[in-house]
Amino acid sequence: MLKRLGLVVMTLALVAALVSGAPAQQSLTWTAGAVGGGWYTISGGMAELLREKAGLNVKVIPGGGTQNPLLVEKGDAELGMGLPPLLGAAYRGEDPYPGQKMEKLRALAGNMSLNTFHFYVAADSPFAKMTMEEIFKSKKPMRLAISKPGSSDVWVFEKIMEFYGYCQPGKAADCYKTWEAAGTKFFRGSYSEQAGAFKDRNVDGTFTFLALPGASITEASVGRELKILAFPKPLLEYLGKFGMGEGVIPPGTYPKAVNGNEPVVSATMGTTITVSSAMSNDLAYNITKALNDNADRVRKIHGSLADYDPSKGYLFLGVALHPGAEKYYREKGWLK
Repeated sequence: MLKRLGLVVMTLALVAALVSGAPAQQSLTWTAGAVGGGWYTISGGMAELLREKAGLNVKVIPGGGTQNPLLVEKGDAELGMGLPPLLGAAYRGEDPYPGQKMEKLRALAGNMSLNTFHFYVAADSPFAKMTMEEIFKSKKPMRLAISKPGSSDVWVFEKIMEFYGYCQPGKAADCYKTWEAAGTKFFRGSYSEQAGAFKDRNVDGTFTFLALPGASITEASVGRELKILAFPKPLLEYLGKFGMGEGVIPPGTYPKAVNGNEPVVSATMGTTITVSSAMSNDLAYNITKALNDNADRVRKIHGSLADYDPSKGYLFLGVALHPGAEKYYREKGWLK
């Protein structure tokens, strides 16, 4: 009886030791974009891939291009979607982060998911007969949906108002006051909320930043006819100073738009997956490897990733590669 009891005790002790020694699934937070946007969808798909291939439990939270560097720098999120111009500005402590050098920021992969700015208006509104330049220069009163503060959409929107003389650089609050004084009213919400406000005729237009095709824009165009306005050349040249490029919304991207069969010139920016230098080299390497070794899966997560080439994932990042990611690209022979 004593021998049997002793055997049970030893067995339980062994089981307890094995359980306590088993590695727990590591939990990470990934700050993405607004719900309903491309970044949120992409981050969710990549999180699932990391769970399967790297054994990581990744929670995706809403974020934005402007606020994500802050969250990663402070350690409130281990991974974040970022835009090269904003990441570079955050690292150097420049506008829109004056005096806030975020020198922990590093990158795992980039040169992916080109995001495009959209300025669309109701097809049955007087704004559909105007160019983007005419609307901004005239300061014609309108009800305009924009994203919430902390998003890259808003940062670029403020740059556009600065370009048209609404305020001095760095004085964004004055820009809004200038147009509001002329009678314009702003609605701030997520991408899905913007689409809802447009369909319900609570706004005349929307300024937003999404990977093609933007789900919320498709949704808005189904509920109400819209027209996407082209970015004028002088504005594109100005935005180019902040790291934005010139792109085209191809015909057929939004078939329900009244000009959906025409190419529309716009401003674009690519995406970088950013982390902190505090992340271990092994973890950074494993995440980079899991994503890039399964590039075929990654390309199917969202239409904007269809052309992602992992051999160029170390380019156009905005900040330096994390050493763990650098190890991966060198092992593959892509980074010499």
